Amino acid sequence: MMKGHGMDGKDMSRWQEIWNKRNVQLAGIDRADKREMFMELKRINGYDVVAGGIPYEALVKQYEETKAALRLPEKGSVFEVGCGAGANLLLFQQDGFSVGGIDYSERMVSVLTNVLCGGALREAVCAEARQLPQEEKYDAVFSSSVFHYFADTSYAQEVMEGMVEKSRGSIAVIEVHDAEKQDDFFALRRQIDPDYDVHYQGLDKLFYEKRFFEKFAEKHDLRVSFEPVQMEGYWNAPFLYSVFFSREETPKE
Repeated sequence: MMKGHGMDGKDMSRWQEIWNKRNVQLAGIDRADKREMFMELKRINGYDVVAGGIPYEALVKQYEETKAALRLPEKGSVFEVGCGAGANLLLFQQDGFSVGGIDYSERMVSVLTNVLCGGALREAVCAEARQLPQEEKYDAVFSSSVFHYFADTSYAQEVMEGMVEKSRGSIAVIEVHDAEKQDDFFALRRQIDPDYDVHYQGLDKLFYEKRFFEKFAEKHDLRVSFEPVQMEGYWNAPFLYSVFFSREETPKE
């Protein structure tokens, strides 16, 4: 099911410590400038968006593709697992959707609640991904660039079970590390940084075989499709794919 590196609870705690120390610089951001605010939230979330990094247009294109794939009803609702500072949810909110999110970093959730204030933010939960609250339901639930932080596929399975229960409609896992390309990924990382294994000791990434998601879809009678990640300026893209689950019937309001 999984190839290569995985993490134990200690590894996940180290990642959590890193995210809780992220540098947040909202004081100098013009909140009326949607582009500036979005790019700062993406930077806080760990994306390389400085000069020469991922351009704004590429990130918005990914958002539009994700929104279309989720097949949300007009003025619907969407929940993000591992929402970070809320960059993705900000765009959904600006497009008229009500939103919610969960993240295990207190700092990230505090930024989320600071930026996405108002009635459109239904939930902002600080907890592990597998501790999804189920009182509120949404038209779609997704996760983006998070599953590689999980300890193992058993943990990932538990998270997806919660996502299915929380969603009335579609589920998506965006930017999954491809097990078939794991060797190429590490070869490139070590070429870029010869001391990669030292710098990232204890901070492993989880790689997934597509069969893992196919078996989950079969268990829950879901349709599943896979899409390559194509993003300008994102060196990691060739090693990633996204997974989209849909139910046979359109969810009822």
